[in-house]
Amino acid sequence: MDRIWELVKITFQAFTFMVTDLRYILLMALVFVLVYRQYAKIRQYEQEFFGLKRINPLMETITSLVYGIGGGIVATVFFILLGVSMSDAGVAYLWLAAILLMLINQRFLCFAYAGGLVGLVALFTGYPQIHIPTLMALVAVLHLVESLLIFVNGYHNASPMFFKHRSGKVVGGFALRKFWPMPTVALVGMVMITSGADFQSIAMPDWWPIFQPGLDVPESHVLMHVLFPLVVALGYGDYAQTELPKAKARRSAGMLFLYSLVLLGLAVLANQYPILSIFAVLYAPLGHELVIQFGQRREERRTPVFRGEEGVMVLAVYPNSPAEQMGLEAGDVIRSINGIETPDLSALAEQMSPWAIDPVLVVESQFRQPAQREIAYKGKIPPLGIVPAPQGEQRTYVRFKDGFLQSVWKKWKTGRK
Repeated sequence: MDRIWELVKITFQAFTFMVTDLRYILLMALVFVLVYRQYAKIRQYEQEFFGLKRINPLMETITSLVYGIGGGIVATVFFILLGVSMSDAGVAYLWLAAILLMLINQRFLCFAYAGGLVGLVALFTGYPQIHIPTLMALVAVLHLVESLLIFVNGYHNASPMFFKHRSGKVVGGFALRKFWPMPTVALVGMVMITSGADFQSIAMPDWWPIFQPGLDVPESHVLMHVLFPLVVALGYGDYAQTELPKAKARRSAGMLFLYSLVLLGLAVLANQYPILSIFAVLYAPLGHELVIQFGQRREERRTPVFRGEEGVMVLAVYPNSPAEQMGLEAGDVIRSINGIETPDLSALAEQMSPWAIDPVLVVESQFRQPAQREIAYKGKIPPLGIVPAPQGEQRTYVRFKDGFLQSVWKKWKTGRK
């Protein structure tokens, strides 16, 4: 128990070093600004498309940092428990591969694809000289932490959005976009001379580390794992058309969690039997792609639910609006106002023209119990303060951009024709 307590104290010292060393302060500030910019873009999109001023980018970034700190602690526990050394994982090559893949498609900015690419090149060419099981363990741990963050925070403040369904109709849905600055503590394996050395060190059990570093230890030298602070950022992007964001995020988190556990298991096997490394390397990108495709196929095969075909469906509500005060939520369908049916937006507008005082709304929802409820509002509307789901006449929708290399390729093909 004393050994564990000493390890906790040393790890805490490494975390505190991050807020006292200028280099890490600047790095953390850079990551914070990058994440802030992403949330600012989300706010700009919502404001331009719907007139929504719903999220505060600064508060979103601070909240994400709090969750990221929690995720960083979990990652630190796994790094230390498994003995995952950054010096063996080839982190620099991992980042380089991820940036190159991002040019093809932004969703490839992921260590699962980058790790698979770096691992394959290393297996077949011998370069870069990295410890492939450690690389796979690193990818598995980061995705495991990401799955936990998605589960607890991935659905908060999902952005309303209009999509074009494969049927050709425009439907409503949500874009789930989250970014977490994550300070963590990692390990670096180092070979040091023992004579005259005076280190604050802890003798670890004989079974540790599980992932042995690929370093030669000469006589009169000792292998040590040094703790050092590390700042990374995790991100999550998805969309929901057939269920609420919370249900979609938690299903995705569960799939990603299982993927991470399997990859970690393959990394442990590859560590014991190097010939099995190819299975971990192939599974890293293919398993992740399977998770993505499963989610997308599920969305495509199921019927979109955010469509205002039989009544006016709420996709989002404006802050401090009558709709928010009534407790209206995404998926609620306004059936009538003051006993008069509202089958579409024009009927809803007619019942509120020029205004309705102390209205009584009948609302239905397939996502809440009871399915139908009556809401009495004390005051005057409009404005009601809702973003309605698309109806038949909707023509504007969001189209996802191609990656840089995809755009170049399409322009080249068009030019040849």
